Amino acid sequence: RSRSINNNNNNNNANGKQQPSTKALLEGRTFDTILADYLVGAIDGFSPYFQDRIFHRLSPHLTPGGKMYVIGLQPIPDSVAGDANVFCKITKVRDACILLANHRCYREYPLDWIERHVQRAGLTVVETKKYPIRYDHATMVRQINVGRSKLKLFPSEGMAEEMGKVLDELEKESLEVTSRQESGRVTLGFDYVVVAEKPKDIITRMKSIL
Repeated sequence: RSRSINNNNNNNNANGKQQPSTKALLEGRTFDTILADYLVGAIDGFSPYFQDRIFHRLSPHLTPGGKMYVIGLQPIPDSVAGDANVFCKITKVRDACILLANHRCYREYPLDWIERHVQRAGLTVVETKKYPIRYDHATMVRQINVGRSKLKLFPSEGMAEEMGKVLDELEKESLEVTSRQESGRVTLGFDYVVVAEKPKDIITRMKSIL
């Protein structure tokens, strides 16, 4: 449910002509629930270096007593012991392909980072849940194909050809790894949900943080 706390939307000048609006997106509107669905991890691809400000940007739109649900992916480690390491290798090569194509990668943030910055925005973490991720061969191939889709944008054909071979080998390795698992999947990392609430006495809360 949304509410408006300022209905003044008169952008006309003295001559009655319409002026460009200087209002921020959703300015003056508040909501009982805000869902930040893998939002923080995607920011680096579109608005780099804004991650530390996003919850301060969102919190004014949350009604006192309302809840924000932050969903994210715990960053994939550089390497792990065992069969799941193949997915670590895939993510590194995928991201290398994205960068060599002169594009920006998504950048996931860990659970504890999210909790800290939610609290700095004046919210109270009331619950956190983790959901282990199980990767099958098809899921891994989708990430490999992200890398393949960037090859045509590489600086040289030779580099693209060699990286294509690396991606092909990773696809073969991922099939071998998943084929020897009883479930056909490997478990690596987790998704998380952080439930944060805006205190009804938000001014007192912010003073205690500062």
